[in-house]
Amino acid sequence: MDRQRILGLSGESTVRGLAVCLCLLLAACSTGQLNYNVEHTGLSLGPDDLETDGIGFLTPAAGTGREADKQALAQSFAKALGEARPAVKVRGLAEVLNGVNAANLDQEYKSMYRDYLQTGILDADVLAEVGKTSRVRYLAQLSLAGFSQGNRGRFSFFGLRMLDTKQGNLRIFLQIWDAESGTVVWEGSGELNFAYDTSRENPVTFAELCRLTAARIFAELPGALPADTG
Repeated sequence: MDRQRILGLSGESTVRGLAVCLCLLLAACSTGQLNYNVEHTGLSLGPDDLETDGIGFLTPAAGTGREADKQALAQSFAKALGEARPAVKVRGLAEVLNGVNAANLDQEYKSMYRDYLQTGILDADVLAEVGKTSRVRYLAQLSLAGFSQGNRGRFSFFGLRMLDTKQGNLRIFLQIWDAESGTVVWEGSGELNFAYDTSRENPVTFAELCRLTAARIFAELPGALPADTG
């Protein structure tokens, strides 16, 4: 084997070795950027009210094309609230719906939900019955205002794309209703943008965005303790 060919093979091995090392480095050193905005209005919810009387999650509202995300949204927020406030009795969407069916309130619940989508009002009488069968005083109404995810190439090496920026955006509106009085006692909205650089294929997931957004919204509730929202 002549000297020129040996040098060529050695150069190829060096390039491959550098590429492997670069991939490992990029996989280990992903960076993230998170921006969020939360606005809320405290009406009459007290700092100990949720611990005293509990809260359940109603069927979320969602825009066209996002209907399949409603259950996952409610599940993520119920789990996040239970973790942030362990002393609060949290009834997830499934528990609330089970109670609605057991009490033969399915038609009334459907009507209340349809009216809410048109008017933004929850029927006070039906709300009271749902609160009773769920054994909580407060009911959370979530609305999924927007969700998007994507990626764009950031870095390539010898024609190979080594680094992508994974991006996600989530916009949520939350109202907490008093089932006994039929009034809104707290409401807030949150928008979160999350992006990170990685060589992996995993996108920013809906569940992860829900977790991050829920933590920041719930940190604004009366009586909330400082929490890690990372």
